[in-house]
Amino acid sequence: MSVDNITQTKGFIYFVETIKRFCVFIETHQSDNYRRFLETTQKQLIDLYTYGQTLPDFDLPAEREIEEVDILDNDIRALLSFTKDRLRDPFYWVVFDPTDHDDTTSVCGDLIDDLGDIYKDLKTFLIGFENEDDDVKQNALWHLKWSFDNHWNDHCINAVYAIHYLRKRAE
Repeated sequence: MSVDNITQTKGFIYFVETIKRFCVFIETHQSDNYRRFLETTQKQLIDLYTYGQTLPDFDLPAEREIEEVDILDNDIRALLSFTKDRLRDPFYWVVFDPTDHDDTTSVCGDLIDDLGDIYKDLKTFLIGFENEDDDVKQNALWHLKWSFDNHWNDHCINAVYAIHYLRKRAE
């Protein structure tokens, strides 16, 4: 499927708007209300996950060196300081693969890490996708699909799950 065919669909346009809303949410001072913060975060993550699953496979652009966008972890930590203040306890327990019956060891998850990793992958996409160069846009789209399939999908679904229980406790 060509990049133009993907990027002009209503679903993809909505997905990009959802990505932008999430990035603005992380970059700005979110609600001081704990319950509202959890609810808004969870809804955005559910939308991101839902639309991330719909991204089709496609090829990287032609053999051309494209400069990678690099968002520094220190910059993300600074952005997440307000988010950290919104969460009473960002830690939760999860099993990496609940279908692997041979490895049922739980590990400690961190919502701040989850939101930071998701933000980094999505912001990287937006920076590349807003470039005028079609190859850079296609590379950004390919990276979005790859990073969803191999990285931020796990952060997203684990964060949604953890927030589910945080919201129940907040009632």
